[in-house]
Amino acid sequence: MRKSLRKLIAGVATCSLALALAATIMPDVAEAVDCSKAGKKAAKAELNLDTPEYHAYFGFQQTGSWTYRDAWYNPASGLDGTSLSTGDYNTLFTDGGNATVDGVTITDAVIKGNGTYSVSMTGINGAIPADDGADIKTSLVYVSTDIPSSAIGTLSFTDVKLIVDGNEIALPSPEPYVNADAQELGLYQFDLVNTYHPEAYTSPSILAMNDSVEIQFTVSGFNADNPDAVVAEPTEEPTPEPASSDTSSATSDTDSTSSTDNNKEDSGSSTTTIVIVVVVIVVIAGAAFFLMKKKK
Repeated sequence: MRKSLRKLIAGVATCSLALALAATIMPDVAEAVDCSKAGKKAAKAELNLDTPEYHAYFGFQQTGSWTYRDAWYNPASGLDGTSLSTGDYNTLFTDGGNATVDGVTITDAVIKGNGTYSVSMTGINGAIPADDGADIKTSLVYVSTDIPSSAIGTLSFTDVKLIVDGNEIALPSPEPYVNADAQELGLYQFDLVNTYHPEAYTSPSILAMNDSVEIQFTVSGFNADNPDAVVAEPTEEPTPEPASSDTSSATSDTDSTSSTDNNKEDSGSSTTTIVIVVVVIVVIAGAAFFLMKKKK
């Protein structure tokens, strides 16, 4: 009986130890699923403030249609994703990654210092179903980066804008939501729409889009500026200026002067003609008088 009791106690102790070990191992396993090897490497890297070269990736998810572009560090469907049907991260996927949305162009950004950057998804051309705020809705619009989360407090991401089909969408907060899950992995990601964290960031329930979604943001805190990191402003054609009164007056004066000169020239020409005619008449009369006198 005592031997059985000892075996029972030993078995309970062994199970308890196994459970304790499993509890300590589980977080590491979960992290391995959520982050690729490249993501882990970027998270551990020292922040480079002097000669930076980081990447910002456009991220998107629509529930219902399950159309998405996952974070770059996602081991299955990110930059080096193992489950993407095409093996190409630079597109928009649907149907669990088995199909792509044709015609869509994804534009990411390379951060090389302080400046304003833009990431976008264009050429949708109505291929994504319209949000209804219930069964189909845009649940994530974000920027995932390979900047380590140690940059929080050193780098600032400001002037964040969400532009849909060329129109800026009002955001509920001037500051984007710093994604806590990415931060836990050691990477910096900020969300403009995140329906999974309504307590941290209230996002629009319906985000109507037809052709494009763009995110603009300004980065500061590096020791170097990127002169090329500016958003191009649309150029407007110059409006023709109306003719001024001085110009009209000058034109009038010129026309008047020209007319006067022409009148003078016509007057001089007429006078010369009259003089020539008079001289001819006088010569003819003199010749006639001379002939008549000679006959007498």
